[in-house]
Amino acid sequence: MPEKKIVIDGLELHYEGLFDLNDLLATIDKYSEEKGYVKREKRRQEIVTPSGKEFSIELRPTKIKTEYYVLMIKLRINITNMKEVEVLKNNVKTRMNEGKINMIFDAWVLTDYRKRWEQKPGFYFLRALVDRYIYRFYSEKYYGEVIDDTHFLHTNIKSYLMLHRY
Repeated sequence: MPEKKIVIDGLELHYEGLFDLNDLLATIDKYSEEKGYVKREKRRQEIVTPSGKEFSIELRPTKIKTEYYVLMIKLRINITNMKEVEVLKNNVKTRMNEGKINMIFDAWVLTDYRKRWEQKPGFYFLRALVDRYIYRFYSEKYYGEVIDDTHFLHTNIKSYLMLHRY
């Protein structure tokens, strides 16, 4: 099993107001791909309640750096009280969503995702020594990269949502 190192735990984004769900998901895909991540959707759930729709999705965009290192951003989106409303935008009626959005960002660095070093106990021990003493400075470079990418994604999604506020 690959070892996972969590770098960012629980970076949150809260928004309440108008948005377009399809545009929001397309924006997330666009900015993830811009940084070189491949989209992976873990789960999606939609429940209809009397107060509106409850929508949740978990995305796990990944970026393979080497045959040993993989960067992963875990993005959990929960939307509550989502209703469809008509808004007059540039003298044209458009359909948008209204609700409360909570996003939680986690950033991970995965090592040995192909499980090549786990085949024998000696290799596993050797890998632990190499990771701890030789590749320590090398792996910290990837920690910084996944932190920067997560903050880039967080900032751009926040900016996109704030466009709909006014």
